[in-house]
Amino acid sequence: MKFRFFNLSRIAFTLALLSIITITACSNSVSHDDDHEEPAGFRLKLNGSTVVEQLPNSDVTGSLVVQQGQETALISFYLIAEDGDEFQPDDSELSLGHSFSASGIAGFEQHAEDGKWNFHIHGEAAGSTNLTLQLMHEGHSDFNTQAILVEVTAATAAQ
Repeated sequence: MKFRFFNLSRIAFTLALLSIITITACSNSVSHDDDHEEPAGFRLKLNGSTVVEQLPNSDVTGSLVVQQGQETALISFYLIAEDGDEFQPDDSELSLGHSFSASGIAGFEQHAEDGKWNFHIHGEAAGSTNLTLQLMHEGHSDFNTQAILVEVTAATAAQ
C-alpha cells in the first residue's frame, strides 16, 4: 500500500511538472511569429535621405513638399521598432494605407513595380493637408502614423 501511494505521488508530481513546463514553454515561444517587430515609429526616405520621421515615443519631424501639378520622387516607408531598428514588414497580408485630412490638395499614388512600401505624392492644389499612413492588415489598421504635413506650393508660370 505504501509503495502504491509513493508511485501515485510520483506520477502526480511528474504530470504537474510536465504541465508547468508545457505552459511556460508555450508562453515563451520562440516561433517565427514572435520574430516580427512591432512598429513604434516610422521613417520616410526620399532619394535615400530621411525627410519625415516619428521616433518611438516622439512626435513627427519633417514634412513633404510638392509643387502643384508635380509629383515627388519615390518615397520609401520604413517602420521603427521600440529598440530603434528600422524595418519593412515582409508579411504578404500587410499593406500600406493612407488618408488625407483634406481632399483635393494632394494625391497618393503607388505602382506595383516600386514595391508595396513606396509611393509618390501628387500636388493637386496649392495648400496644406495632413497625411496619415496606416499599416493595414485584413481590412483594419495595425499601426497609424501621426499626422504628416504635406504642403503643395503654387505652380510657377512657364517662362
